Amino acid sequence: MTREQLDQIVSQYLSKTFEQIEDRLAMEWCEVSQGVHQGDLCEEAERLSAGLSRIDYSLGLGEAQELLPGAQEETLRTLARRLMEAKLEVIKAELKALSGEPLRMPVMRPVGHPPTKAQEQVTPTPRLSEVAARYAEERVARNNWTPRSAVQYGGIHAVIVDLLGDPEVASVTKASMRQLGLDLVKYPANAQKRFPGASPRDALAAAEEAETIKPVPRLAPNSVNMYQQAARSLFKWAEENDYISKSPAGVMRYVDTGLAEEDRDPFDDDDLRAYFGKLDEETEPYMHWIPRILAFSGCRLGEVAQLEKADVRQDQGIWVFDINASKPLKRLKNKYSKRLVPVHPRLIELGLLDFVHDRVDGFLWPAEIRTNELARSSIDKLQRRLAYRLRAAGVTHPRKTAAHSFRHTVSDRLQAVNVQGYMISQILGHKNSDMSTGRYGGKGQTPMLLEALSKLTLPI
Repeated sequence: MTREQLDQIVSQYLSKTFEQIEDRLAMEWCEVSQGVHQGDLCEEAERLSAGLSRIDYSLGLGEAQELLPGAQEETLRTLARRLMEAKLEVIKAELKALSGEPLRMPVMRPVGHPPTKAQEQVTPTPRLSEVAARYAEERVARNNWTPRSAVQYGGIHAVIVDLLGDPEVASVTKASMRQLGLDLVKYPANAQKRFPGASPRDALAAAEEAETIKPVPRLAPNSVNMYQQAARSLFKWAEENDYISKSPAGVMRYVDTGLAEEDRDPFDDDDLRAYFGKLDEETEPYMHWIPRILAFSGCRLGEVAQLEKADVRQDQGIWVFDINASKPLKRLKNKYSKRLVPVHPRLIELGLLDFVHDRVDGFLWPAEIRTNELARSSIDKLQRRLAYRLRAAGVTHPRKTAAHSFRHTVSDRLQAVNVQGYMISQILGHKNSDMSTGRYGGKGQTPMLLEALSKLTLPI
């Protein structure tokens, strides 16, 4: 397979993909559907960028094999890489079009294009992007990262590399890392969605430029700390593997995140009335039942989204939600998440058990609200849809979210009616730090938990 033949295949692929974009843009989109589609495009771009940065071409191998059946492995990997690069470019073009810019077909540089002067230079040490790719490859090989973690950290490393300018790893100084810390504090939240197609450095510049007109939300303190920890780990690994003599990242300091209880706020009664009034405009059963289960159980969104019919069962004669990870695609946040949560009497009164009884065996909710990819969150689409309805209902406070505020609501209201802390922890799936009940008291029995949870009253 010659370079010219590869160029021809990629060109045909680009042309076909662009026709599909033209067809999509000609469709009539509602605001919700467009938002979901843009979110899906951004997620796909993140996965492609992460794969390219890790020299992992698995996302393109399937299409490469379809286009060149029976080709040698090296040829397939080359084509897979080029298809991934092409797909990333057309996604950027479509995102720009959805943001109001003209749709322009990207021009891909042929494989045989002469290298730039920078590419011709021989460097004594690898560039930071190469070190990051090798680090990620080792973490995945040793099962230190799940597929989802690999994608997440691949995106984080891509930001770090770009903000630092992808220098030779040995040339990064403490001053460079201090500047990176300052840049991360100013880096825009949801940069790829806010500035489609922009590099991290360009997104940072665009956010600073827009500041005089309309403030742009920046990374939350805990996100800044996550990026900084990723940088420290990367450079520590580079030191341990003799790419550098000493890590320069030790100068990076954690950003104060404030008290944990300040991260999210509970809903008040007005919030709940407005939110469920807006949710009742939905027709899908999962948009009716999932928020109600969240409200009356305090379960995490991911826990409710992965419920199966068999998970709504009886224990000691009491109906419970069995929160477990009994299948590969069912995940728990930590070891304390596995638990039995009594079904609140109000949910039974509203007809939840009848709904469950009428479902076929398997998951309660359709596959469209979950993904079958271990590299992605199982609730991305569902979370966005719930969040859209929350804001449409007029609940706009940034610390009130569809994914977390229900848990705070349950916790606060149970505390207000004097339910003991260890029982609240068990209902929510938290570690119980109380010495007497956490270490020696054992788990509360289901009847006791039902009695406690039944004290929760909501205007729903």
